[in-house]
Amino acid sequence: MVDFRAVNGRARERGPFGRLAHACGRHRRWVMLAWLAAFVPLSLASFGLRDQLTPGGFEIEGSTSDRARTLLDQRFTRDFPSSMTVALSAAPGDRAALRQVAEAVAAAISPGRDPLVGRVTPPEDMVVVATGDRLLGFLDVGLTRGIDDALRDSDRVIDAARAQATDAVAVEISGGPAIFTDFNRVNEEDLQTSEVIQLPIIIVILVIVLGSLIAAGLPVLSTVVSLLVTLGALYFVAQVFDLSIYVQNVVPLVGIGVGVDYTLFIVNRFREELQKGHPPLDAATVTGATAGRAIFFSGLTVAVALAGMLAVGVPIFTGFAVGTMSVVVLAVLVALTLMPAILTALGPRVFRWNLGAPLVRRLKLPRARRQGADLDAPGFWERWARAVMRRPWVAIVGASAVMLALAAPALDLDLGSSGTSALPDDTTSSRGAALVAEARGIGAVAPVEVLVDGRGRSMRNGPSLTELSGRLAADPEVQSISPAVIYSDDGTIASIRVFPKHDDDSGEAQDFVARIEDEIVPSLRSLDGKQVLIGGGASQNRDFTGTVSSNLPKVIGLVMLLTFVVLVVLFRSILLPLKAVVMTLLSSLAAYGVLVMVFQYEWGDSLLGFEHLGHVTNWVPPFLFSILFGLSMDYEVFLLSRVREHRERYGDDRAAVAWGLARTGYIITAAALIMIVVFMSFFVNRLIPIKESALGLAVAIFIDATLVRILLVPAFMRVAGRWNWWLPGPLDRILPRFDEGELPAPRRSPT
Repeated sequence: MVDFRAVNGRARERGPFGRLAHACGRHRRWVMLAWLAAFVPLSLASFGLRDQLTPGGFEIEGSTSDRARTLLDQRFTRDFPSSMTVALSAAPGDRAALRQVAEAVAAAISPGRDPLVGRVTPPEDMVVVATGDRLLGFLDVGLTRGIDDALRDSDRVIDAARAQATDAVAVEISGGPAIFTDFNRVNEEDLQTSEVIQLPIIIVILVIVLGSLIAAGLPVLSTVVSLLVTLGALYFVAQVFDLSIYVQNVVPLVGIGVGVDYTLFIVNRFREELQKGHPPLDAATVTGATAGRAIFFSGLTVAVALAGMLAVGVPIFTGFAVGTMSVVVLAVLVALTLMPAILTALGPRVFRWNLGAPLVRRLKLPRARRQGADLDAPGFWERWARAVMRRPWVAIVGASAVMLALAAPALDLDLGSSGTSALPDDTTSSRGAALVAEARGIGAVAPVEVLVDGRGRSMRNGPSLTELSGRLAADPEVQSISPAVIYSDDGTIASIRVFPKHDDDSGEAQDFVARIEDEIVPSLRSLDGKQVLIGGGASQNRDFTGTVSSNLPKVIGLVMLLTFVVLVVLFRSILLPLKAVVMTLLSSLAAYGVLVMVFQYEWGDSLLGFEHLGHVTNWVPPFLFSILFGLSMDYEVFLLSRVREHRERYGDDRAAVAWGLARTGYIITAAALIMIVVFMSFFVNRLIPIKESALGLAVAIFIDATLVRILLVPAFMRVAGRWNWWLPGPLDRILPRFDEGELPAPRRSPT
């Protein structure tokens, strides 16, 4: 058993983290004022971030689809930069009612009424199609701005058009601006729902763990500060770089998890130091020198893992990396500077208003250490660690078998796209797209554009276009081909519009694009000397999925390597970092396996309230891996920091593991539970990719906090023994040391 000796203030300040905490505690008023000065303007700016986000980010620079899109934008004259389609639906005999509503829609969104609208198809020219059970009418709406700029005001046009619906005639809107407007609306509504769900549960957990309502409020405060400051800063970043609308989800997803966790560990360690009789400033200093150091390296490992998304080479991942790395940096800064200032100012009052004890008694939960309790008395977690270490191979084999079984379906991982199929069926863009597909075929929603570049020679009426059109029409995936070939302004580029039988998210449409590139074009000699590019949604989705699939191993390797290096520096060990990255890799693969079972194999999707897509969304796996690897390292750093603290004093690995788990088991379990609550609250989001991310993160954190942290880690360290801390001599001399803080001193020899 061990004790902590009181040491003088000067000793407690040794090391950068102790000195930083001491300075923030001494100058607490200035620190709090500085944070307030940053918080107010940036939190106000954060409310404008939504209008700066873009629906793009999926373009692969230099790909076939990207070059085709560039040619269409630069070499073809278009009436309007973007457009939407108003779809009207009435009973078969209600042609007059259909015409009347069409006139009302045209009047409500006419160019004279809304500057975003450049043209609306006159009602008398409306295309009317009779299907089996209803009459459909379509009005094309040309917009004066490109899709990114149009999104700022497109909801106004959509609402004005839909307001003209009657009991007899339904009005729906399809097209790019409508789709992304629905993405924004669903995203914002469900984000608010997630916050309403998670906040009270998080507060209850924090009250149970920390006891005091004041102490429980500090992790919430720190999370709010780091989130709003980050979102405010991203508002200005978005002025220069394109950031995806999904940034609104991924930043809170990561920020709430790390913000609550870091402050939870700080407040818990501060409580320990107060229990030893240290005055508030000294307690905050020791907390910074120990828990603060662990948080710094934890944040560093999370940031390094998130940086792996930069290796994907796609703009949307660059935005994800910038946003999530920023919120992690802010969470670390808040924990290392603002928290010492607040804790020093409040002192023991932090733990007043103890509501946790009544909750613990009512719920019959294991109790945390009470004020004044003997910190050396064996508790549940120490007894658990010793029980695991008595039979380490049972824990290693059993936990590994469970993780490998969960990971097995990941071998069948199939990546795919999710456009309107990711939206709920009750959104106007989904219903509008369904009406367009019913009247014109599903391929009419997102046709394939085949561009033939004559490289300076005229393409008008050339034999190559006739041959190419014939081969395209003969493909089994083609529903129809537009009879009119569109030419660039100078006539050197021709565009053939092809309507597939399936939507652009489907494997069939993307396989058709592959056949054009790999079979049809090479077989036509009349195309020799010409360049053929494939544009449209199916081509872009194929390029994106191919790029993500090919770069995923690179992301995994880079994240594992960088994380390993950081952990080697922190723990001065080779085996422990290697064990950490391998075990976290297993946790991540197990999460992938669960995603395949739920979203690809249809296991339980009806019970969970959604319709599966038959694949996992292409951007989710690399995003998940970076996030999971970073967040899992939180617990590794916190646990092994306490283990190392004891081991360096006594040199007894077995006692150190038991002592470290005793000091962190309760708090790691609470932190993991909070993260799982946060992630599962995002599962209510109706967007399928967000559901996938939420479930994958929750599963991985659960596995990491149970099978890995409280089974595999103590069992492995028992088996490895003294090799846990082996470091080659040259590395031992080169690597910096970060030994600081208050080390345990024996009251009696450890057992």
